[in-house]
Amino acid sequence: MKLPALVSIRFFEATARNLSVKCAAEELHVTSGAVTQQVRKLEGFLGRPLFERRSRGLKLTTEGLDYYLACQEALTLIGRATDKLMTNENQVVLVSCTPGFATQWLVPRLQDFMYQAKDIDVRVSTSNRKVDLRKEGIHFAVRHGMGEYPGLQSRVLLADDLIPVCSPRLIAPQKTATIDFVREELLLHDEHRGDWRLWFNAAGINHIKSDSGIVFVNSNAVIEAAIAGRGFALVHRALVESELASGLLIALESLTLKTPIAYHLVYYPDTLIDSVSRRFFDWIIWQSKKSSI
Repeated sequence: MKLPALVSIRFFEATARNLSVKCAAEELHVTSGAVTQQVRKLEGFLGRPLFERRSRGLKLTTEGLDYYLACQEALTLIGRATDKLMTNENQVVLVSCTPGFATQWLVPRLQDFMYQAKDIDVRVSTSNRKVDLRKEGIHFAVRHGMGEYPGLQSRVLLADDLIPVCSPRLIAPQKTATIDFVREELLLHDEHRGDWRLWFNAAGINHIKSDSGIVFVNSNAVIEAAIAGRGFALVHRALVESELASGLLIALESLTLKTPIAYHLVYYPDTLIDSVSRRFFDWIIWQSKKSSI
C-alpha cells in the first residue's frame, strides 16, 4: 500500500478546508511557502492536481474534493484514537448549544445519560454564536433554524408547537387565559424576534405590533421573565414542560403554530464513526423522540 507523508496530508487538509494557503499556514504555524511545498509534493505523489489555482483563490478539483473528505475523516480518526491511548480519563463529548436550550431541555435530561454511560463525560458549551465544529473540537452543536447547514448533517431534536404562555398572576383573577389578554408592550422576545410575527400572521391578528416589547439574548431569559410576570412568551412546549406542570406558567387558550423552524442537532458525518460520539447521538435522538410524544 502506497501512502503519502502524513505532514503532506495535514497541510493539504488545512488548505482545502480554508481554501487558502495563508490561512492554512497561520493555523499550522508555518510559512505559506512550506504549505505550498507540501501540497505540491502531495500532488506530485498522486500524479494529478488537487486544486484549481485561480486569481481569486483556490478551488478543489472534483478529485481533490473527494480526497479532502477522505483525508479529513482519516485525520479525525487518528486524532481520536491518539487521544484515547494517551489518557486514562473518561472519553469526552463536547456539545455546543444556546444557554436557553441547555437549561430548559438538555441539562435536565443529561443525568439519564450520565447514569447509562459512566465512562463518558459530556461537556456543554453554551453560546449564542455560530461555532466552528472542526476548529473548536466540538462533536455536536444544537442550532435553531431550518436545518440547512452545508457540509454538515442535521437531525431535528425539537419541532413541537409554539405556544403563548405567561404567569398566572398576569391574568388573575380571571380563570381562563386567552389571547385577548396579550398586549404589545408585554411581548417577550428572544434574539430571533420573528416568532411572534409568524404566530400573529397565522392567527389572523393584525391589531398588535409584533415587534413591540422586550428582547432578551436567549429563550431562557424570556421564560424567566414570563415566570416573573413581566409579559407573554411564545415558546416551544417542550422547553416549559416542568413550568406548566408546576403552575409557574400557564398556556393561553389559542391556536398552536406549526413552524419549519426547529432545534437541530448538527454534526460532521464522520463524527458518528467514533463509538463514544455514536452513543451520545443515539441517546439524544431517543430523548428527542420522547419529547415529541
